[in-house]
Amino acid sequence: MKKPLRIGLVMAGGRSWIGGIEYIRNLVLALNSLPADVRKTFELCLICPPEMEQVFYGDLRACVDRIYQLEDAMSKRTLVNLLRWKARSILSHQRAPRFDAFIRKEKIDFVYPHLPDRQSLKEYRSAAWIPDFQHKHLPGFFIEEEVKVRDLSCKTIASQAPVVVFSSRTVMSDFHQFYPQATGKAAVMSFKTYCQPQWFEVDPLRVQREYNLPDRFLMVCNQFWKHKNHHVVFEALKLLRARSIFPVIVCTGHINDYRHPAYSDEILQVIQRSGIAQQVHLMGLIPRSDQIQLMRRSLGVIQPSLSEGWSTVVEDARALGKPVILSNLPVHQEQDPPKGIFFDPASPESLASILADKWREFLPGPDLEQEVVARTRNAVEMRDYGNRFLEIVNGTVGHCILR
Repeated sequence: MKKPLRIGLVMAGGRSWIGGIEYIRNLVLALNSLPADVRKTFELCLICPPEMEQVFYGDLRACVDRIYQLEDAMSKRTLVNLLRWKARSILSHQRAPRFDAFIRKEKIDFVYPHLPDRQSLKEYRSAAWIPDFQHKHLPGFFIEEEVKVRDLSCKTIASQAPVVVFSSRTVMSDFHQFYPQATGKAAVMSFKTYCQPQWFEVDPLRVQREYNLPDRFLMVCNQFWKHKNHHVVFEALKLLRARSIFPVIVCTGHINDYRHPAYSDEILQVIQRSGIAQQVHLMGLIPRSDQIQLMRRSLGVIQPSLSEGWSTVVEDARALGKPVILSNLPVHQEQDPPKGIFFDPASPESLASILADKWREFLPGPDLEQEVVARTRNAVEMRDYGNRFLEIVNGTVGHCILR
């Protein structure tokens, strides 16, 4: 009998980047949902830094074969950590030997997302992940040093990683443009949000009332990073207020932008000056389970971003069967949610026009019929997602690079 392949998934992110947490969580859930005859061909190991809160991964224990809390789990070698270090530290190998020793000791065959040293490639296989090239498209949203760090990080990945994974063809196209010598390493794996059965066992009206929210509201589920473009939503509300139309917006997500510490104060001032304070509910970072119930109860979701690699918010809306009003970025058009309505993210007027119609048209959830349709579709999408990851794993371990 062939020995199961041991796969190590490196958990990244935290309260300052929930998207990183959800990326790995959904991958674990996709792989665990595969048919039993497929699932038994691999063992799934979750590798977490010790400071990571168990709330982010504790419920995954039943889905994985082993959870490791490793001090140098990231080994400074994933893109996420590379972006947090100064350029002179990016290629530092001081912790890589410890991580390599851990991988050898535990006989892990494949690590993701990870960038190994070249001498490690014969000992275990891996793939790196680049979420997006935001620093290329919106350099003004970063300090100069971080742009340099991100550039060097991506260049290192392009030259050293055996496979580079992208969540969208849009971002892969950017990679081809910026690193044409590495195009043969690129692989697309579009992540999905896993519909957890327990989500549909809760009454969303009860959760709405616990947060003292009105019956009719739209949601923006983004951290308050500048490129998430909350401004266009608030400007649209201001325009509609002049027309005596008063949509209510519920915002969830961490309110601090590490790159722009004053941004949260700026947002609060905009809300007050625009006279829309009674229409905007800033919830901060709330439990994921509560966020899901509020999304189910909402009229719909707004995703106004100026840059994305593949939007978790859009996938959440797709999984729940919710309508989503989203900026017309190429990547959003590639995601193409079934109930998507596109607008120009630079035009508050464009968004205001849509909101004027949809605020009257949309109804509070949950829409049980649409949820059944979405859950049926989600089961197929998650199977395809898990199988696509295994294609990348098996292709890499088999010493061939998938294109």
